[in-house]
Amino acid sequence: MSKVGKTKQNWEGLICPVCRFVFRVPMDHTGAGVVCPACAHLLQIPSAEQRQMASNVRLSASMKASSKRHAVIKDSHLESVDHAATNEQVALGNHKQVLEEDDDGSADINRPDHLPAWELDAPAVEPISPLTWILSGSLLGVSIVLVGIWLIVQSVDEQKNAEIITDEQTELPIVESLPNSQKTQEAYMIEESKKVIKEFLKVESVSQLEGLVRTPAVTIPRMRAWYKNDIRKAPGLRVLGYKKSISVTGEVMTMDVQLDDFSVKTISVVKTDNGYKIDWESWVAWSSVNWQELFDLRPNQPVEVRVQCKRVNYYNRLFSDSTKWFAVRLSHPDSEQSIYGYIDSEIPRFYRFITELVREKEVAATLKISYPINSPVGNQVTITEYLHSGWIREASPEAQSKQPAKR
Repeated sequence: MSKVGKTKQNWEGLICPVCRFVFRVPMDHTGAGVVCPACAHLLQIPSAEQRQMASNVRLSASMKASSKRHAVIKDSHLESVDHAATNEQVALGNHKQVLEEDDDGSADINRPDHLPAWELDAPAVEPISPLTWILSGSLLGVSIVLVGIWLIVQSVDEQKNAEIITDEQTELPIVESLPNSQKTQEAYMIEESKKVIKEFLKVESVSQLEGLVRTPAVTIPRMRAWYKNDIRKAPGLRVLGYKKSISVTGEVMTMDVQLDDFSVKTISVVKTDNGYKIDWESWVAWSSVNWQELFDLRPNQPVEVRVQCKRVNYYNRLFSDSTKWFAVRLSHPDSEQSIYGYIDSEIPRFYRFITELVREKEVAATLKISYPINSPVGNQVTITEYLHSGWIREASPEAQSKQPAKR
């Protein structure tokens, strides 16, 4: 016998009942379980004796079926086949298989009468028609072309719109009221304010500040009393518009600046008839009495202060009645000491200020305060007047008229 024949007789073909993968096992297999090479399922394979017994039964039934044509013999044949199939199922332990044998009188796995029942009942998977593939590919190609055309049209429209906008911008008339060519009034105000701020932060004397501050008739006397002996240490400038904190409200431009000592302060510039000027009072948080001296002097007459205000629940001594008084903590940027101010909540002119304190966590305000007569402590005052929100006051007509000419 040839080498090929010997190899074919040494192996037996099986079909995995799980994934239908055809593989081979040795003819002398003992019957122990094997793993399907395709799906890795553990299969129980009958021993060689069991497989030979089943093969002999099928072969005998096949020979009887082909030699006898009579109806009675056919019936006997069917019973024999059924009986053989039953024996086979018992012998194989309810596991299905297809045997591939040699051409010398053995069974052929391609013949329908030798395929297991589960093989015959399996539905055939029809291949996809080539026409279906062609139509699907055509539709996909047409869709891609249409999307490409749409994107090109959109791009062309955007370019046309951009060109139209550019043409309209170049044809806009130059507005004479907007200085520095195409810059807006707000941008121009910011640039001019930066120039004034830079000069303000580098000068050393009060006399040099006089031309840089608004309402000099009011501000210069306050500056001279604030800076004793006409001495002022220039704070210097590190960062202008710190963290882009720049805002414009009407004729007031406000920004944060970082000084040479790395501290950050807010500075405001006001547009006046004589140019852009520094609001000095808001820069130093000016008070008519020095904040540190308030605790010792305890003035009974109202004094003007610029403070940060926050609602608190602190009631004692002369202000223990919480139904009458509204408590506010007053703090100054140059001191860690706070003063507790009390508003008579029954006075209508304070309603707006109280509403603002209730709504906001902290507000900047310009107030007038005074100490009660014979006050036992230096940190409790009466708020007698709410001048305005923030620290920038409105310039009176008299103060505006006394402005010196622009240098």
